[in-house]
Amino acid sequence: MVLSISAAQLVCRYNFLSSVSTGGLRRPNADVNSLDLYYEIYMRSIAIRLQELDDDELEDFVDIWLHNRSALYYRTERLGKTSDKGRDVVGFVTDQLHEGDWDLYQCKRKTRGSKLGVGEALKELGKVFYHHLKGEYATLPRKYVFVSPRGITGPLQTLLLNKEKLRTALVDQWDETCRTGITRNEEVPLSNVIRTVIDAYDFTRITYLTGTLLAKETDAGPALSKVLNLVPDEAPEAEAPETVCEVEMVYLDQLREIYGETSGLAFTTINDVLAHPVHAGHLQLQRTRFFEAAAFDRFHRDNTAPGAMETFKKDIFHTVIEVYRESHPSRLDRVNAVMKHIGMTQVSLLGRMSRPPVRQGMCHHLATDGRLRWTR
Repeated sequence: MVLSISAAQLVCRYNFLSSVSTGGLRRPNADVNSLDLYYEIYMRSIAIRLQELDDDELEDFVDIWLHNRSALYYRTERLGKTSDKGRDVVGFVTDQLHEGDWDLYQCKRKTRGSKLGVGEALKELGKVFYHHLKGEYATLPRKYVFVSPRGITGPLQTLLLNKEKLRTALVDQWDETCRTGITRNEEVPLSNVIRTVIDAYDFTRITYLTGTLLAKETDAGPALSKVLNLVPDEAPEAEAPETVCEVEMVYLDQLREIYGETSGLAFTTINDVLAHPVHAGHLQLQRTRFFEAAAFDRFHRDNTAPGAMETFKKDIFHTVIEVYRESHPSRLDRVNAVMKHIGMTQVSLLGRMSRPPVRQGMCHHLATDGRLRWTR
């Protein structure tokens, strides 16, 4: 049975199952109920770790998470500081920035044993309406999200799940929560202008994320990796497609030239090599390795911290470059020597071991990039 699990969930599942392997529990086989149980237990532990983040770490987490959702945003930006004007992390939908659609993620760390309550939440909402009317941003947020890993109080949850009650509470409690809480230098009474903007705003845009909800968010993998130092599950294995793809042609053309040099034959196309009784098997093995590395690259770019995959590639390069530069009887011998060396030499990504075909295939990606040309 195949389970459909998000990037963040893959991160959590790997770490929990790895941690319990030394604690007397066995890794489940096809027992989906056991897997679900283990997963839920570990998700709770991730939520607890998110609760321990300080203010900067929490904003950093949200910023990385939004950055990984690049399909949703033209640009993301972390603004949280003393003069953030009610904005911690924002995602701009278009190049119109604050003159167009944008989403606001307001981070509330809270201390141990406390949750985000009604008064503080209403004050934050009041800031947005105030600074909008002051001209700090021409449009109000398309979506407003309270990010509170330690959770929200029952009364606040009731308001957030009943949006008209939230609107009414903001108006009724303005003097108590916003009048002296929005700025340090002046009182902000509930003027008719502010009331009009509040009445016109769609309060269904306002929602919240707790630690548990945030841990389960799609595309949270890189943020979990970067901020919590979590390592995702094993990347999926891959096979080379029957038809040669355009993305392969750079390194394959290099190998085609080398095979011709070795055999004394003029291979015009890759298919000519694939028809050769000796070189066909060798070439097909290299293709499989290339696609193993491609699957590894794509998986970890989606699920690890920015820059982790490029560091892995650099480590591969520095591991093989001396063997690559040595004298060899032929250029095919150079390829085989590099494959043998990297196949036996471990290179890890964020402390997690990589499989030999991934490391070997990454050398073909380096050849494609021009950093490790086989036809040098």
